[in-house]
Amino acid sequence: MMRFTTFLLCLILAAAAAGRYKAEIAVRETKSEARALDRQKAEELSAIQILRAEVAFLERPERLAEIAEDYTGLAPLSGAQLMTAEDLEFAFATERGGTNTVRTARIPAAAKVAVAGLE
Repeated sequence: MMRFTTFLLCLILAAAAAGRYKAEIAVRETKSEARALDRQKAEELSAIQILRAEVAFLERPERLAEIAEDYTGLAPLSGAQLMTAEDLEFAFATERGGTNTVRTARIPAAAKVAVAGLE
């Protein structure tokens, strides 16, 4: 009976040692994967920072104004081009027939200058 108990305890001890060894290997692999993910995260954050800097460079107002002027001929609004809502409503009043017509006599001089500059 003593031999059987000793043999059983040795078998349990060997199984526990094998289980612990297997768990230790799994922990090492998990730590290795975590370190790899941390490195990848740092690389991605660095790439994001570079991309944000590139976007900030490309969205500079001076650059966008230059591109808009080169490709579309558009320029920022001047004070002469601005109209109030009342001036706009007065300039584009609807006739009784239901069609919208532009009455050039009613358009403020500033708007005439702006429209003439676009033609």
